[in-house]
Amino acid sequence: MAQCKQSAPEFIQNTFSPHVAVLCSKDAEVLCQKNNLTFAQLVQPFCRLGTEVHIKDPNNVSHSIHNLRISTCDMSATPPQQATTKKMLGDAVAGSQLQTGDGGRGAGNMMSVGNYDLQLHASTPWFEAYRECFLDVIALSDHEYLSHCVGCIFVASSGQSDPIATFTSLTNQQLQQQQQFPNKVPRWFCPGILTYYVLLHDVSDGELPRAEAYYQSMKTTFGSQCCHLLQINSRSLQTVENMKPEASLPDPWSQFLPKPPEEGVEYDGLPLQDDASFPSHLSEARLTSTIPDLENSMIETTPDVISDKISSVHSSSLTDLNETNTSNNEMLMDHPLAFHSTETQAQVEESSIAHDGDATAAANGYQDGKSAGSAAGQEKSKLRVHGVCLTTSDMDRLRIFMHEFVVRSLIPWAEKQMRMLNEQLTSRKGIHRSIFSATKKWFGTNKPSGPVQASQNTSVVYTSEAPELQLRRLADLAFLFQMYDYAYHTYHTAKRDFNNDHAWLHFAGALEMASLSIFMLGSQSQRQYPHHYMESAITTYLTTCRNFQYAIRATLVSTEALKCRGMYGEAAMQFLKMTNEVGDSDLSSALFLEQGAHCFINMKTPMVRKYAFHMILAGHRFNKAGQRKHSLRAYSQALQVFKSKYWSLAEDHIHFTIGRQSFNLKQLENASSAFKHLLMAESKQPASQQGAFLREYLFVYKQLLTQEAGENCSYGRLPELPLPNINSNTTKVLLGKQQPQIPENPRKTPATGVWFDHDESRNMSWQKLEERLVISANGGSLPNTFRSTLQCFTNNTENRASPIAFVGEHIVVEVQVEDPLQVTLVLSDVMLLWSFLPSIAGADKPQLISNEVSTGVKNNLADEIIQTTVIKEVVLEGGQTAPIRLTLVPRQPGELRVVGLAYNLGTTSSQSQSSSPLPGDMPSSTASPSILGSQKPTFISSVYVRGKQKLEVQGPRLNASKDDKTSKLYGPDRRLDLTVHEEMPILEVSFCDFPDSLLCGEVHCIEMEVRNTGRSPLHQLKVTSTHPDFFTFGCSQDLPKYPYVYQTRSVDSDISNPIDSCSVRSVPDVIDIPIEGNILRPGDTRSLPMWLRGNDIGGVHEVDFLFYYEPLNTQAKDKDSVRHRVLRHRAVVNTVESLSVRAMVTKPSACVSSSDRQELKSCIISCELENLSQVQVQRPHIQEVQVTQVSCASQDWVVNSLSISDQKDVRIGSRHILQLALKGTKCETDGNLMFSEVFFDMQKQINSVQTPCCDFYFRSPACRQISSSTGDTTLLPIPSYRSAPTQPDFSSLNKAREVKLTLIILWKAFVAQENGQLKILVGQHHVCIERVDTVVTAYPLVQSNQDQPPLKFIRDVEPETEPQPSPEVTTKLVSYSFLHQLDSTHDFNKGLCIVPVTLKLQNHTNTSVDILVDTSKSSDRFGTASSPSPPQFSPGSPTPPVMSCSFSWVGPTLANLTLDPGADQQLQLKAAFCRPGVYNCNNLAVFVTYADADPSEMILQKHSTPSIITLSA
Repeated sequence: MAQCKQSAPEFIQNTFSPHVAVLCSKDAEVLCQKNNLTFAQLVQPFCRLGTEVHIKDPNNVSHSIHNLRISTCDMSATPPQQATTKKMLGDAVAGSQLQTGDGGRGAGNMMSVGNYDLQLHASTPWFEAYRECFLDVIALSDHEYLSHCVGCIFVASSGQSDPIATFTSLTNQQLQQQQQFPNKVPRWFCPGILTYYVLLHDVSDGELPRAEAYYQSMKTTFGSQCCHLLQINSRSLQTVENMKPEASLPDPWSQFLPKPPEEGVEYDGLPLQDDASFPSHLSEARLTSTIPDLENSMIETTPDVISDKISSVHSSSLTDLNETNTSNNEMLMDHPLAFHSTETQAQVEESSIAHDGDATAAANGYQDGKSAGSAAGQEKSKLRVHGVCLTTSDMDRLRIFMHEFVVRSLIPWAEKQMRMLNEQLTSRKGIHRSIFSATKKWFGTNKPSGPVQASQNTSVVYTSEAPELQLRRLADLAFLFQMYDYAYHTYHTAKRDFNNDHAWLHFAGALEMASLSIFMLGSQSQRQYPHHYMESAITTYLTTCRNFQYAIRATLVSTEALKCRGMYGEAAMQFLKMTNEVGDSDLSSALFLEQGAHCFINMKTPMVRKYAFHMILAGHRFNKAGQRKHSLRAYSQALQVFKSKYWSLAEDHIHFTIGRQSFNLKQLENASSAFKHLLMAESKQPASQQGAFLREYLFVYKQLLTQEAGENCSYGRLPELPLPNINSNTTKVLLGKQQPQIPENPRKTPATGVWFDHDESRNMSWQKLEERLVISANGGSLPNTFRSTLQCFTNNTENRASPIAFVGEHIVVEVQVEDPLQVTLVLSDVMLLWSFLPSIAGADKPQLISNEVSTGVKNNLADEIIQTTVIKEVVLEGGQTAPIRLTLVPRQPGELRVVGLAYNLGTTSSQSQSSSPLPGDMPSSTASPSILGSQKPTFISSVYVRGKQKLEVQGPRLNASKDDKTSKLYGPDRRLDLTVHEEMPILEVSFCDFPDSLLCGEVHCIEMEVRNTGRSPLHQLKVTSTHPDFFTFGCSQDLPKYPYVYQTRSVDSDISNPIDSCSVRSVPDVIDIPIEGNILRPGDTRSLPMWLRGNDIGGVHEVDFLFYYEPLNTQAKDKDSVRHRVLRHRAVVNTVESLSVRAMVTKPSACVSSSDRQELKSCIISCELENLSQVQVQRPHIQEVQVTQVSCASQDWVVNSLSISDQKDVRIGSRHILQLALKGTKCETDGNLMFSEVFFDMQKQINSVQTPCCDFYFRSPACRQISSSTGDTTLLPIPSYRSAPTQPDFSSLNKAREVKLTLIILWKAFVAQENGQLKILVGQHHVCIERVDTVVTAYPLVQSNQDQPPLKFIRDVEPETEPQPSPEVTTKLVSYSFLHQLDSTHDFNKGLCIVPVTLKLQNHTNTSVDILVDTSKSSDRFGTASSPSPPQFSPGSPTPPVMSCSFSWVGPTLANLTLDPGADQQLQLKAAFCRPGVYNCNNLAVFVTYADADPSEMILQKHSTPSIITLSA
């Protein structure tokens, strides 16, 4: 808490000290004026005795007096009027400042209370100055004599002709004033006051013998005890003029003298603070005077006024800052204690009006704090030095004079007066009380015994010689001369008398002084401090007597006594009580509220929030009293408590008030910092209030920038702005062109490239595509220096290396801006700030270039180096987050760094509309953006400031080592530090008639156009895709002309089923784009056809294309040079279901009559085609699908039609199914791929071997899978270096089930469009058949995810088993058939019918097999064809029970034979029938074992085809 420089006893002793009047002759005043002082002022520094003196009370008891202070006053001085008194109090408070230390800041004590760390002022000199001034100007009253003059000092000059007559005249003047004008100031203690005569002698001009003669005459006339010869002015004026300024003595009179008006101090001009220290601790203004003990001086300054010029000089925002209760903003941010009454507010405004010399008015007008008049006053004040004619001897004489006056005259007079008063009271008190007691008994019995209400007449008039007043004189005299015990008893006696007489003013005064007497006794008193006495006195002053001045004086002395006793709570309550009662005085209320707050913080348990709350109230009352600096200080002190404690509304009010007061005091930096705190994202203020805050901030900050520009504080550098919020880590950097605009030709679709909205999760997919391209371009190896091309750098990308940009290419930076407020922000002239270090060959170090310095020449030079685009206007709605995209185009190689964002911050005017264009829609150009139609923008910012925000990106947190984990270390992020290289070729790709929708399997021809827009040639143009089966450029010279799709062959009637052959092609994932010369010069454009095929599965498909090219003039020696560039394109195609194709191959049974192995060389192909489209009204749909051709691509098989006659016009309606059967014939080839075709449209025969039919066949997933299985490793992934265990080869066995042919279904679809017209589309489906008796489809089957087994922490030990071939293969290794008579007639009466049966066995594998034919066994007993693993039978095992059969095999029951690969053999059998009927001869078992199998285990072969014979009798 703030401590006073005087202790409580010292303060009370100085407050109640003996007063002595001074009356000087004119000649004596002239002598004193040589020192620029009056006589009363001359002796003032020497009025405190430095030695101990003694005095006796009426009981002849001696008492010691310590540090007795005499108060002198000029008898001829005029008391100040009420208005002057108020001004003096205000000036005293305004002119007092904190004591400054070495650092220039107010001294403070750090105090930690709970979670609060407070810096409190060590002292409150303004309160002490107010207290001292108040006690000096308080009006005198007749109920006490403490401030009445006990004597008068008459001063005459020795230079007069008759000093005795002068003294006589002065004495008569005093007597006349005392007798005729008793109420005139000064008041006199009693009729017989002390008179003291001083003869003033000028040593430099006067004659000392003459003065001594006059002095002897004085002693004879007035007595030796009442006279004194005082010699002064030992130094003449001529000597003073020749003296050096350093030779003058110290000025002890300054602290007692009020400053004249011309020396007023401009106390509202505070020094600026740094933003970092604001507003926790605010420095108070300090005076640069050399006067010691400044806190006690009376500095006269002018109070605050409102400048009338302000409305014409500044805009409405400035008016809001100064015109109270006239602006909308002030109504919005009304103080909770603000008056709402017009009359009261008028009083407040009237109290703050003074003359034109106000420093605050100068602050409002933005003028210098000191005018020319004040400067002249300062020059004058330098010449007015006090005591210039006095030497050290003269000061010693003054000190001796005051000591003799007290010891020889004043103390004896006081002893005499006390004895006389005591004797009078003793003799008269008995008679007086007996008379008055009888009167009261008869006439005064109904008077109340206690204090009465203020409305009742309680005034009691005492005569000057009344015993009660004589008793009060005695008590006051004892108190003035430090006889506190005697004074207490006297006050206590007088208190009872005044209470009985209902003289409440006298009663309150007696209570007050009785309480103080006990306190001043201190440890000598046996009584406790009667706190209730003082409470009763203050209450009586306030309620009964309505005497506020004495109530304030009682509060001032009482609170000091309470604080000295540690009773801070009671002291705080007294301060607050006076605040409530004395409500019309804002200054005193503010001071009392502040002192009460200090009491709360100094309690045993500090009450921090009460301290802050009352400091806020004090700041408000200071503001109303015109004390802006003290208001600012109080609010700043309270902010320490409310700051960051989630009391947002209270904190906003404090910041707002600090901003206002700082602005009025010309602390523009502090004001802008305070208003900046109001613009926070967590603000709970309404939108209108936030708008007012923003306008205040913009106006104040603009004034600050204007001031700094005038002072050249930061030449050319932009200040940092608080709005909008920018998260630097969300900044994105895009290298390359901007987002593609709508092309002039609507048929052309440019390559999408990379934009800010690309899917970052697919970056790894793009990287793999790029690796594939680089490997292809470098002969199958990936260079060690390879680094994937990254065009968009975000917070999720690897940014350890600097991005590489190129001269002449765009660099687009996306900055996410957020408006945290609920009001609209207008950003204009938005641009990027950068610094550039050019790459210049030579010994000289290049100079760093920046575009932040706002000079025209440098801006033009910077724009020539880095072309910077400017967005004219960006409008952010309240709470909106939007991206701002800005572009840089470097013109020179070097190192470019994006350092920040520059813009003009403003807000919309009150007439602005609510609708606004989005920031992303603003064009990045230097021209004004076009708003809808020809309307002009409605967002007009009346006040704006130019500033910047830095873009500082924080890298990822390091987490590799232990130190990284324990400390917060972050890696580098260089996305904003770019390296600019020389120009490179730029590839542009566009597609003509690129479809948005395709039918499944539809083949569409488009035209691709490639163009080099750079300034250097390129070559090695390649492309790869995530869907290689989606497109092809053709692989032959004779290509169909755009826009035709297929190549047709000439119609030849002699060849109904042509067969063409071609070599098996390896389809790489990387395709070289065929351009002439393989080089694309700058500005050259090439066009080439491109065929697309819709995906076999319907839906939306994303196809990624990555184009690769290299600059032609790449220097291999340059390690930092870019070897290649890539261009991305993503196509989104919607495929619609068209045709469903299902097919299955079956082989015929072996036939004995055929000798060419028909069962091995022929097969039946069954196809089922379904039109999946459904007719829809007024929507595009497929009416019908026409199958034009079926081609077969295989190395072993050709396809033929089973129909004898030509089938034409094979069409499938909506939701219809077509069954198609074809015959496959195996033929011998030289390893080439054969294409056999079956035409259903003889007029238009498509050549399947040519582009694009065969290209899509080779690119189909089924063909690529077959190629992989046949040993073509072109499409296989790079093998792993880990060695895998050798697996057994079952390919020779699998040959029994393999077919390996692909059907290419060529079709034509008739599509009805929305306008009713028909559109013919063509396409092809691929059905890859690998095995017989297996249904396959044209589209891949998506396997459903199987349920995962439960997680086991301990892995089960599974027995290792050798891999076995599939049961589906092993049960059909050998096929067999029966040859016998289909029907026969036999006479069963003659016996059994023996029928010869030939069993033909055919080996379908490429390995030798051993066969066992057992006629005693039936295959039905070993399960059906659906059995997962047929039972195995060992010959010689016990025969299972034989089922009843209608016939039996006769002859040998077992037959063993061996068949070579692809060989067949016949076995002759006989069947015996006992009755007629229909029999199935397929009633035997065929077991097979192969070379690698266990010979003891033979596999039963499946053969479900019956062999029927009919026997009749």
